[in-house]
Amino acid sequence: MNLRNVDLNLLVALDAMLTERSISRAAGRLATTQPALSHALRRLRAVFDDPLLRRGVRGMEPTERALALQGPLKALLAEIQVLLRTKAAFDPKTAIRNFRISMSDAMSVELLPTITREVRRLAPNVDLLISTSVGPRAACVRVSNDDVELAIGVYPEVPPELRRREMYRDKLVCIAGRKNPRLRRGRMDEKAYLASPQVTVAPNSDPGIQFDAILAASGIDRRIAVTVRHYVAVLAIVRGTDLVGHTSTRQLRVSPHSSRLASFPIPISVHPPELVFEEVWHKRYENDAGHEWLRELICNSVRTAAES
Repeated sequence: MNLRNVDLNLLVALDAMLTERSISRAAGRLATTQPALSHALRRLRAVFDDPLLRRGVRGMEPTERALALQGPLKALLAEIQVLLRTKAAFDPKTAIRNFRISMSDAMSVELLPTITREVRRLAPNVDLLISTSVGPRAACVRVSNDDVELAIGVYPEVPPELRRREMYRDKLVCIAGRKNPRLRRGRMDEKAYLASPQVTVAPNSDPGIQFDAILAASGIDRRIAVTVRHYVAVLAIVRGTDLVGHTSTRQLRVSPHSSRLASFPIPISVHPPELVFEEVWHKRYENDAGHEWLRELICNSVRTAAES
């Protein structure tokens, strides 16, 4: 197939249809008409010699060939977007752009207010689209597929095509309500800690700082009384109960519940590794001036807040 005979706008249309799984929604996304997109689909079927999309019970369903194309297609279109921006000047005062960022619910509480204030102050026409990934591996996949342009979090493992930059470090501490009967001078010894009912965050298959797995591997048994999906909920649950939980020192500092909580080092010999918070992005954005500006802004603003 000769590339000169292919309209590259068809790839944009295919990406929209595979994302939306609907010709009408894809047409709205591209600000075009349904007949125009139906015509594009006919041309795409001829190019790829495959139906690509078929009508199903839940709308348009992609064929196996279309599913195989979706990831590489997103990556290709992202590369083209970056190519068009390469070495282009970026003036935050006048720039009109949006950035897609992934971060956990806890980090949205810890970091997003600081980042947003800086973006609003320096770049009033720049918009942030924040989403959540369940675990570091899922976040890295989304960065590779260009579902998001930047991910912020703790990433023990990063694929070779991604770039990473450390922002700051933190650690887990133990927390309990200030009126917890097992506290002695604001702390617990190992016996009191292990005797306390605890709240924990549900593990997932994604590698990360899984404190429960670390304790289990060391043969340490605890009673888990409450299991939640998100770290940000732990502080509110522990407050006013006899439960014990864990959180990062920064999360504790920004929480509205901190004044009613006691925090202390985890009173056992087994400790989780230090939490290293990083920015992660794909190498395709390495020379994107706007992306570089955002990375620098986030890193600097978060470091300043962490040190204050």
